[in-house]
Amino acid sequence: MSKIADLAQKIHELNHAYYYGEATVPDEEYDALVSQLRDLEAQSAGPFADASPLLQLVSSQQEAFPSRRHATPMLSLGNLYSEQELLEWDESLRKPLGASVLSYTCELKIDGLAISLLYEQGRLATAVTRGDGTEGDEVTANLRTIPELPLVLPDPLDLEVRGEVFLGKDAFEKLNQRRAAQNEPLFRNPRNAAAGTLRTLDTSEVSRRRLGVFVYACVSGIEAPRHSDALDRLVELGFPVNPERRGTSSISDALEYCRKWGPRQSELPYAVDGVVLKVDDYRTQRQLGVTAKSPRWAAAYKFSTEQAESRLRGIELGVGRTGVITPIALVEPVELNGTMVGRATLHNFEQVRSLGLHLGDLVTLEKGGEIIPKIVSVDAAARHPSALPILPPETCPACDGPVSHEAGEVEWLCTNPDCPDQVCERILHFCSRRALDVETLGPALVVQLLERRLVKTPADLFRLDVPTLSELERMGEKSAENVVSGLEQAKHCRLAALLHGLGIPNVGEKTARLLARRFGTLQSLRTVQAEPLLAIDEIGPVIAESVASFFADPRQQALLEDLLAVGVSPQEEVAPKADNPHFSGKIVVLTGALSEARDVWKQRLEEAGANITSAVSKKTDLVLAGENAGSKLEKANRFGIRVIDEATAQSWLNL
Repeated sequence: MSKIADLAQKIHELNHAYYYGEATVPDEEYDALVSQLRDLEAQSAGPFADASPLLQLVSSQQEAFPSRRHATPMLSLGNLYSEQELLEWDESLRKPLGASVLSYTCELKIDGLAISLLYEQGRLATAVTRGDGTEGDEVTANLRTIPELPLVLPDPLDLEVRGEVFLGKDAFEKLNQRRAAQNEPLFRNPRNAAAGTLRTLDTSEVSRRRLGVFVYACVSGIEAPRHSDALDRLVELGFPVNPERRGTSSISDALEYCRKWGPRQSELPYAVDGVVLKVDDYRTQRQLGVTAKSPRWAAAYKFSTEQAESRLRGIELGVGRTGVITPIALVEPVELNGTMVGRATLHNFEQVRSLGLHLGDLVTLEKGGEIIPKIVSVDAAARHPSALPILPPETCPACDGPVSHEAGEVEWLCTNPDCPDQVCERILHFCSRRALDVETLGPALVVQLLERRLVKTPADLFRLDVPTLSELERMGEKSAENVVSGLEQAKHCRLAALLHGLGIPNVGEKTARLLARRFGTLQSLRTVQAEPLLAIDEIGPVIAESVASFFADPRQQALLEDLLAVGVSPQEEVAPKADNPHFSGKIVVLTGALSEARDVWKQRLEEAGANITSAVSKKTDLVLAGENAGSKLEKANRFGIRVIDEATAQSWLNL
């Protein structure tokens, strides 16, 4: 048994060394060691399997990837595209803190896909893609094929780490060579190849492509005062952390780091597209907080990207659900970063004005964030003398209604609330996943409903029936039944989902949840004034006025009446019971198979004042355990933490 353990440890060390470009033995010798270990394991039935590097080379056909909700959302980063923006971002952090200087950790921004890795008792238990930030796909078997990723840690820790999965440049070239030899379509870039590989069902093929990973953060399980300290601890545990990271004592030092790697990025064996800057001190991070989409204490400084020249053929105008008119540039198709582009974002007409755009202009395109093409400059010297300037619209492109623009604002707005484009976008938002979540209603169907005047408001959706829907294009009776069934289920949504779906200006998901818990029922909100809204933490004057104005608007009052009339009855939401003696202020962990969905239990316990976390630590107060509870239950017992079952929790909640 000791020979197996020694050989396994040797192969792990070789994998780790190879990952950092320090291969210490020839390939033939490495292959011989792997073959020897495989033979020894085949002859033994010992408990070494979880730690074996051969698990990372296994070939097995998986089933479709199940989805899994993140205990802590995986937020995206705000982007900075110039040194000036970087300096302004630093100032925006220091000003509310009253700080003269901030220390940052700088890390290369790997061009890959974000992943969450959960370890239980020191063993890799689950790997989940970022997905939409709230939930992703469980791809544990594919992550096990990455040789440098530890399957078993030297310490039996429960922790969650985040990282970036990527395909190195050499691995990418070899993959495309194999695909070319087999007459298969080539991947355009390493990121696309990594994305395709991560969703490949055959783990032997995943292993062959040789994905890589860098871990860049610890979400839970490690106590440290600074982000840099946590990264050092992750290195001690055997995680692959990017060796080019650097701590800086000021934004000037961080800027020098960015300047260093911008021109040198091509020297790296993997693709990068910028630098991630994070405030190093965790206490300062907590002070700065997060928005609904991204942390305030971190940002991505993007390197200058590939540019291409093209001709501006015209402007396409889009109208959003709030009436904002957005210009889209139509350009002669040109290849940029491996893809053909014929459209570019212009954001608003203030940008059009600052660029001085004319029809037919020779423009320079760049991919902002390597995804969305944008116009960064115009060659005015190459402009034809008779070229016409691009001007804001005088009427709405969708309804020909009036357009408004307030001095000092960048947006031009269609003021017609019945504008078909606005109505379409409002209905799509109402049915979207983060609102009423009517999966059976897509854009093509909504457009048909509007064109046939079957729907004018979200309330009209609930009047649709199977015979009417069955007559639409590409809609059979079964599809129609699915739509009606989905709408029927949506009638009994959570109040927070309905508030988000109504599209109240300045109210996103987080604010919708705050309002739902504070007021409990839709009836309580319908007469709300701005003053009581201001008493809620995280709601300022702008949001308060926006919410009060929305519910005072006669059109919105009529819509709410109509929604109630067709049977929409949002569930009453209860504010956290701060006086619940069992859960108020307690840190609670859920584990095992519960009789009801975890989201249901999480909501109940949070409403009772509990703070739900994903990992058991000495700070945990209670563990709610269902059937087949594993390492979390064992750890709770070891720490002497009280464990309760569902019956006890229900009695404490008076259910």
